Amino acid sequence: MSPVTTYTSRKGFVPCGDSDLYTFLTDMRNFRSVVPEGIITDWQATEDTCSFRVENTGKVTVELNDAMPHTMVSYAAEMMLTGRVMVHVMIDYENGIRSGICLKAEVNMNPIVKMLVGDSAQKYLDAVVKVIEEYKGYEKIRGCSQPL
Repeated sequence: MSPVTTYTSRKGFVPCGDSDLYTFLTDMRNFRSVVPEGIITDWQATEDTCSFRVENTGKVTVELNDAMPHTMVSYAAEMMLTGRVMVHVMIDYENGIRSGICLKAEVNMNPIVKMLVGDSAQKYLDAVVKVIEEYKGYEKIRGCSQPL
């Protein structure tokens, strides 16, 4: 097995309390409301899993792997290019209406794939944090107890 390479995003901030954000992130059906239009196709989801297709990447399958209430949600993703990827979303309590968020991805990559990926994985994680910060649906998440 190839060695694990870890990428960590910058810390971002969202206008949503840690409890509501945790509830939102632990229901995979909510992810469709976050992804911008035209990025994915063939979306399917249950509470614990989702799958979709991304142009030039192929099919991606994601499942909820682990969750620690109000502090961390972990996902296991399977992709054609890199194989299994673990993504951890770290949630930091700021106050009742604001949370910090940081993403950490762990990927088993052989040296050739790692060289091809270069610093694009780091840039991608930072871009995902930016999308999370700019998401316009946080007013729907506050008090979230059902999928959106």
